Amino acid sequence: MESTVTSKIKNLQQAGIGYMTAGFGMLAMGVPYWFMGKDLEEVIANHWVGIFQINDNLKEAFVGNWGFVLASIGMLIGAFSLLKIGEPVGWNRRKLFLIPIIGTICHILSLKILVPFAPLGSFLYAVGFIIIGVTSIKAKIWDSWKRFTPLFIGLFPFVMMYPLLVITGNPPHHIIPLWGIAFLLFGLSASLRSKEV
Repeated sequence: MESTVTSKIKNLQQAGIGYMTAGFGMLAMGVPYWFMGKDLEEVIANHWVGIFQINDNLKEAFVGNWGFVLASIGMLIGAFSLLKIGEPVGWNRRKLFLIPIIGTICHILSLKILVPFAPLGSFLYAVGFIIIGVTSIKAKIWDSWKRFTPLFIGLFPFVMMYPLLVITGNPPHHIIPLWGIAFLLFGLSASLRSKEV
């Protein structure tokens, strides 16, 4: 029994670190847009091959998008850690974390092939976390405000990002990094939960 509790605490701590890392990485993505006046054209050099938009320089994409890479790594660590223990959705529904894991893999692939992987990754992550968020609220494994944080991750793109994308026709690069706030709150929730187990 003790090893199960120890494992749960360890995975919750890893999830907390992973999601807080993702949050800081996403916020870092906003720095070029908020403070340096960068446009999308300055950040991404790419070309179209049929329906695919290919990044011209993968090494430059990794270096130039270090916040995005850091966020993706944190998202993977967090999702895998929660998948192992079934929190905050319950053991029987833990496989729901596979949806955001696939979304994160799409994010990583989008460093080279922007379309379709970048929009698909965000969409899968958001839909996955809406499902996880609703399940978390029903499961009541996490108490108080903590159980609502997964739903915040899932709703943010549909409330803030996608409407602006539809209205302007361009990705809202000034708004997307603010998604990091939702990830920071979720990471904090997982860390606080590790002290309750």
